[in-house]
Amino acid sequence: MTINDQMKQLIQKTIFTTFLLTASLYSFAQKPNIIQPNSTSINAELLNTGSFIWEQKVNNLFNTGNPQLPNRRFVTISKTAKEITIIERITENGKDVVKRKSVLNAKTFEPITAISETETFSYNLTFGSKIKGELENYINGEKEKFDVPIDEKFFLGSSLEILISILPLKEGYKAFIPQVTFDQGYRTKVMRWETEKVQELNIPSCRTGEIRDVFLVELRNTLTITETYKIVIDKKTRRILTLVYNSSNEKFYEDNLEDINPIKTKFNVDEANAMISKGTAKINGRAYTVDENKPRTILESIKSRDKIRAPKGSIVMLIPNTPYFKEWVDFNLSVQKKFPGTIVGGQVISGCGPYPLPFEVKQQTLLTEVTDNKGSFSFQNLKSGEYYLAVQFVATKYTHTTRTPNGSYNININADGSGSATQNMDVTQWGSPTNVMNIKLVTIKKEGEEVKVDLE
Repeated sequence: MTINDQMKQLIQKTIFTTFLLTASLYSFAQKPNIIQPNSTSINAELLNTGSFIWEQKVNNLFNTGNPQLPNRRFVTISKTAKEITIIERITENGKDVVKRKSVLNAKTFEPITAISETETFSYNLTFGSKIKGELENYINGEKEKFDVPIDEKFFLGSSLEILISILPLKEGYKAFIPQVTFDQGYRTKVMRWETEKVQELNIPSCRTGEIRDVFLVELRNTLTITETYKIVIDKKTRRILTLVYNSSNEKFYEDNLEDINPIKTKFNVDEANAMISKGTAKINGRAYTVDENKPRTILESIKSRDKIRAPKGSIVMLIPNTPYFKEWVDFNLSVQKKFPGTIVGGQVISGCGPYPLPFEVKQQTLLTEVTDNKGSFSFQNLKSGEYYLAVQFVATKYTHTTRTPNGSYNININADGSGSATQNMDVTQWGSPTNVMNIKLVTIKKEGEEVKVDLE
């Protein structure tokens, strides 16, 4: 074979390879990885069934007369050989705002029926070659029959997050997922979600004190562009841990993992109730925080510390120190020591906050209010025993200090050639609100005793 023949074959091979690559890219551009019902990517064996509560995070430590009620999504997922059923109830401020039930084909994830009721409209639909059913608008009382041909395969919006959890996720996974929605204008709308990013991460589990391996899946609606989803999924169980949906306003839900109870001691209602029954002892105290950051002379520091009092009306909680609560405290201390997080403005923005007290524990607590501007509070008619006191308030005069490099240095040169350089700083102090949480263990040794407490 001559050199010219070899060159000719090489050129032909190069052109052929380039053609295949170009054709492959063209094919990919024309036919993206679209996940549809009956796709081989759907693995229903991974489905995590059970009852879950996804709730928005609120600060509900104190069971006051006007507690914050988290918005919640109560979700139950069940599966038989033929069907997957998803029942969902959404509450806002403790009131039901959405109820829906979806039935899917267990193998294909294809919708079979869908029932939904909101404050403004409802529908009852079946799926086949057409979408059939009835929609009712509660605002104007109109009812309309639904009889719409199906042009393409799609998933129900109520099953989207669950579908994502059973896909073959991995770092860099890409897919397009069609989803149909229905509105009170009696229109169907097929949207396509794109998996923009899939990451494999390790995050702390505040319920177990262990590190959890998860997928973080980021989705974008290619129709509206502005709508996004972020879903955190446990790798091992495929349980959905976090949902962040962003459209006109962000909705952030977390699985509260009520079925995972890290406190093994059984709460004894009678024991706790007996401790807060009528006795003859009392606790008198003052709640405050100390401005440790405020600059002062050594003599001032020895004589006194600046106290910022809990304002009048602040809630103080008394909790019987039962075996359950002792374990609760120990668990929280161990988890927060392991995952301390970052505190900004008095708020923990990462790491682990306290494991919430169950409702039955909150019922066996006593509450009182700070009665003056000195932070004074009192609990009367107590029995002997150990109690935890807790107060939360905003310290409005707390001092913060920053040191900012100003660009100048002090440079020292020694006789032996060694030296040092010190960066000069501009120091600034300012006051800003800081969220304060004080907790203290108090012991009443005998009946009739008066215990005085500085809750700082």
